[in-house]
Amino acid sequence: MKKYKLYCVSVLVLFCLQAKAQYLSDYSGRPYYLKTYAEIQGSPLLSDNWVTGTVSFANGKTATAILNYNLYGDELLFKNPKDSSILSFVDPVKSFSLKDATIEESDITDPSFSSGFPAADDQTAKTFYMVVGEGKIKLLRCYKKRVVESKDFSSQITTKSFLSANAYYLFSNNQMVKIKPNQKTILAAMNDKAAQVQDYIKKNSVNFKSDAALAKLFSYYNSL
Repeated sequence: MKKYKLYCVSVLVLFCLQAKAQYLSDYSGRPYYLKTYAEIQGSPLLSDNWVTGTVSFANGKTATAILNYNLYGDELLFKNPKDSSILSFVDPVKSFSLKDATIEESDITDPSFSSGFPAADDQTAKTFYMVVGEGKIKLLRCYKKRVVESKDFSSQITTKSFLSANAYYLFSNNQMVKIKPNQKTILAAMNDKAAQVQDYIKKNSVNFKSDAALAKLFSYYNSL
C-alpha cells in the first residue's frame, strides 16, 4: 500500500513538473532593460498595470503571460514567471490580447492587437494595432508615445513628458487609410450598405468617440 501511494505521488510530481516545463517552453525571452526615464514625466507603457494576456506567435503557437507594451520602444514585454524580471519575446509575435486591461482613451476592456498590416506613415508591418472593428473592413487604432518638451514661463524650466499620439486607420483591400472615426468617414467606407448602416446608427445612437460602440457598428456592417 505504501509503495502504491509513493508511486502515485511520484507520478503526480512528474506530471506537474512536465506541465510546468511545457508552460515555460511555450515561449522564451531575452533580458530587457526598461528604462525608468526619470527625467521624463509619465510612462512609456500602454497600460499602468501589467496584465494577463494571450500571445500568438508567427509560428502558430500561443502562450499566456503577464504582458505590457512599450509604446515608446515599440516592444511587447512580459514578466518572467520565475522571478518577475522583464523580458522581450525571442520568437516573432503576430498578435496578442489583454484581459481586463485599462487602455488610455478607450472603453474596450479586452483589447486585441495585431501586426502584419501594410506600412502606413511611419509604421511598418511589425507595428501592432488595436483591432477595434473586425471583418472585411477593419478599424484599427495605432497607439504611440512620443516625448514632448514644454517650458514653464515663470521659471524657464524645460519639462519633458510622454505624450500619447494615437490614430485610427481603415484597412480594406490591403490598403491602410488614416481617418477620424466620425459618421461621415464611416458611412463613406461602408457606402455599399450605407442605408442599412445609417439606419443602425440612428436606431442605436452610435457614439463615434466610443471604441466599444464602433466595434459593434463594424460587427453589424461586416455581418451584412
